[in-house]
Amino acid sequence: MTRIAIHAITRKGAELAQRLAAELPDAQLFVVDRQGDWGGASALSVPLADHLAAQFGRFDQHLCLFSVGIATRLLAPLLQDKRRDPGVVCIDEQGAFAVPVLSGHRGGANAMAAEVARLLSATAVLTTASDASQTLSVDTLGVPFGWQLDPECEPSLTQAASAVVNGRQTLIWQQSGQKQWWHPECAMPGHLCVSEAATLPDSTDYQAAVIISHQARLPRLSIPTVVWRPRSLVIGIGCDRNTPLSVLRQGLTAFLQQHNLHLASVARLVSIDLKVDEAGIVQLAAELQRPFDCFDAPTLDRVEGIENPSETVRRCIGVSSVAEAACLHASGAKALLVPKHKSAGEGFNMTLAACELPFEEPLMSRSRKRFVGQAPIPVTAGGHRGLKTSGEARPIRHYRHHLVVCEGGRCQRSGAEGLAHQLRQQLKQLSLHRGPDRIKVTRSHCAGACRQRATAVIYARKPDANHGLWLQSLETLTQAQWQALFAAMSLGVPLSQVLPPECIAEQEAAP
Repeated sequence: MTRIAIHAITRKGAELAQRLAAELPDAQLFVVDRQGDWGGASALSVPLADHLAAQFGRFDQHLCLFSVGIATRLLAPLLQDKRRDPGVVCIDEQGAFAVPVLSGHRGGANAMAAEVARLLSATAVLTTASDASQTLSVDTLGVPFGWQLDPECEPSLTQAASAVVNGRQTLIWQQSGQKQWWHPECAMPGHLCVSEAATLPDSTDYQAAVIISHQARLPRLSIPTVVWRPRSLVIGIGCDRNTPLSVLRQGLTAFLQQHNLHLASVARLVSIDLKVDEAGIVQLAAELQRPFDCFDAPTLDRVEGIENPSETVRRCIGVSSVAEAACLHASGAKALLVPKHKSAGEGFNMTLAACELPFEEPLMSRSRKRFVGQAPIPVTAGGHRGLKTSGEARPIRHYRHHLVVCEGGRCQRSGAEGLAHQLRQQLKQLSLHRGPDRIKVTRSHCAGACRQRATAVIYARKPDANHGLWLQSLETLTQAQWQALFAAMSLGVPLSQVLPPECIAEQEAAP
């Protein structure tokens, strides 16, 4: 939980501070009124400088209802390190502007200013280069997802950030973790390039790199490199009853080292419900500050993908696997990252296995990125490029289904700008852009269904199960989901069987 302090020193400032405090229920309000003219019984009579000095380190964010100049003069002596200093946002008395003054990136003041601006209908004044130019912020990239910045890359942060904001070629190599870290509303600039390859691409032509990986040992690069550790690993664990914490800790450490996995990337520990009160595992999870979840035997017995079933284990507890089954079930992965690994210590036995959490990315979010080997993305991906507008008229090409996609203003803001263009590319991959099952995609300006976010409607030449069906929240669909949608359309399969229910729009019955 973010600890927030709100400071006011004038009557109008106090009124605005109270509004903010009502919207931020966990925030603590401080009103400094040394004369006692307007602050009320709870007003503080101490000098503002003394008050700020006493409270500075107690909070993660400080919202100051006074000028940037006052904040700068009073806070300057309190500053220690940008990695530890709290965020400071100054807000004018009229509630028109929210200005991050201190720790905009690492301390979260930029994000706090954006939230204050939303609450007050104000303007967040972001002056950090990466925010102003809407490019990659290497030092806060993983913060929204709970990733950990590898301490070893601290010396490279400034140089890597400088490379990004100054337009130098930068490689982003992602092996694991959430993939929606790029702004969905704009195309990635040409000097940033993404790779999701299993091995590091050739870095010869790059001046900086960002690596997102759960691997403990990574290739050494000669360019400034920032490393983020995503929470992407689920560890299945089983052990003898009353196995000591020291044995479990040592076993987990050896397991991670042997298989080149980083401790910071462990998202959770999982096991069978017989271990829910296993003191050593409970203590290990608490020590790591990770959840420990358990599942019953029937659930684990239905898991597919187990590589090392044991009949001995089945006779004892009713399932053939604990560590493998638990991490497969908890992660939703189709296969193990590391199969069952046995270890022992002080006369106790334990087993460990690991799975990687699968993370999907909506097609439109992915289309905004530039990948290694891909040309820079056009600013308007869905524009009319190269259309023939002269010559003799020809018959309209046959199509079996017509998908009318809304790319009106609100749909674009929902992340659907250029969606029709991307869908045509998917149809080409499936060979559904021609032939008897051709699906025609047309952009509309506004479908009049803005509350459904990005929308589309389907019409069939010969009415079938999907004729007249409205779809919604299309910006959330992944490439795999779009391909399943098109395959179902071509076969006449109801889309309700392949799409999440929230993507099928409810339609009013005809009168």
